[in-house]
This record gives sequence, structure tokens and C-alpha cells, in this order.
Amino acid sequence: MNQRFQNAEISRVSKEYAEDELYKAICSIGSQLEAESQEFGLCPEECFMETRELLSTIAEKGEDIISDADNLWLLKHNEYKRFDRHISEDELRKAVCTVFGFVILALDSSSYSFYRYTLTEHLTYIISNHKFDGWTAILNRIFLVPLSDGWFDTFINKETEENDATQLPLPKTINTKRAQKYFQKAIEMGYMKYEDGKFEWKGVGDRGKVSQLAYFCGRIYNYKNSFDGNIGENFPEEELNKLFGVSRLYSSLVQVYNAQKPQQWRTLIDDLFE
Repeated sequence: MNQRFQNAEISRVSKEYAEDELYKAICSIGSQLEAESQEFGLCPEECFMETRELLSTIAEKGEDIISDADNLWLLKHNEYKRFDRHISEDELRKAVCTVFGFVILALDSSSYSFYRYTLTEHLTYIISNHKFDGWTAILNRIFLVPLSDGWFDTFINKETEENDATQLPLPKTINTKRAQKYFQKAIEMGYMKYEDGKFEWKGVGDRGKVSQLAYFCGRIYNYKNSFDGNIGENFPEEELNKLFGVSRLYSSLVQVYNAQKPQQWRTLIDDLFE
């Protein structure tokens, strides 16, 4: 049986996370699952770190994780396959399924309906699309492992505290994970500037900067145009006007969508969201 974690790594994880409840939960059956693998076994310490890595990604992306969930499976599958190309497909799927199973166990402890119901259902569906003999038995064994209610919520809060130093100082009413992500991307692309505590939209080209900003913010806060007006989420115009030192941002947003032809700069902003 192949094993990627070496003794030094196993020792480090076991000492550093000895009191972590999820680590203890994985250890309670992890050794059995590892022993049952003929070709590729994840020791409890590696399984814990792999699970923790995916949970960190989920905590960072929030509800945006839904669109990336299938890629998470594929990336993990290919990572294991590169370790040894002679490992059978069933063994690879079993390894990824085990990690996803413990991710679902952690998410099921959350008090947030998106994580506890929507995301766990979606991840289970992904596992079923890559099923192998005995996959339901493995999941059932994992789901019987006890984990305290609220464990994942505590994990999210710790992740947020650790990331606070790198976050932009957005007002609480508009400070979402999606906003943090795309504001940062706009700054990296040079479309936006944050300096001396002030935000400024630099724009794409020299024309229509307010319209560009309105469209960009509309993409972030899920504005959806229709004949009857916005059918998406409430557009936080007042807060955004104040943040960027502009006015009538909502009116500019409506005009962008009512234009006879889509503005050329829209594709550049759309690329930020790909």
C-alpha cells in the first residue's frame, strides 16, 4: 500500500492537532479505512489535513463554492493519480470519497442551512457520480462518527479571524466574501485603487467610469435586470455611493443594461468573474 505522509509529518500533525475534535473523529476510524486499502491508503493524519484543506477553501469561498465543487473532486483525484499512475481508478475514487465524506461530516455540524443541507447534498451527489463498489458503506461509517454541533461554524470563525489582516476594510453592510474576492481582483487588475483609506474606481479606458463601477458592483451584489426592474438581490446603492464618492449608482446600472448595444468594456469586467 502506498502512503504519501512520512513519519515526521504524521508526528507533527498528531502533536499539533492532538486536541482537535475533527482530528480525533478521523482517527477513530481512519486507521481502519487505511488498512482496507490495497493500493492507496490515506493515514488519519493525511486524511485530516486533506479534509481541513477543503474546508478552508469552502470557508473562503462561501456559497460561491457550489460552482467549483466538481473541480475540487477532479483536482484531488488528479493529485492522487500523479502520486502513482498504477493505482486503480476505484482506489483513487475511494481515497477522494473518504476525504469528501469527512468534509460532509464537518459541514453537517453547521447551523447554516447552505452548508448543512445545500452543500452536503451537492457533495454527496458528486460522490455518487464517481461511485465505486462499497462507496455507500464507507460514507455510512463516516457519518456515524460523532462531531459536536457547531464545529464547522467555529472553524469558519477562526479562519475569518486569521484572514482579517488581509481583508479590505469594507462597511459591514456590504462586506461579503464575494465582495472581498472581487474587489481584490479588481485592484490586482488595476481597475480599482485603495489608498489612504479611500476606494477609487480607475476603470477600463477613459469613458463611462461610473457606469463601469455600477456594472461591476451589480455583478458582485447579484443585480438582475428585467422589464420590471431588479429581480435579484437588493442593490446597496447608498453604501456604494458613499464608499466610492459617487452618486446615482443605481441609475447608472439600469442605463448600462438598457443600452441598445452592450458596452465593449463589459467583457473585461465579466472576465473578472470567470
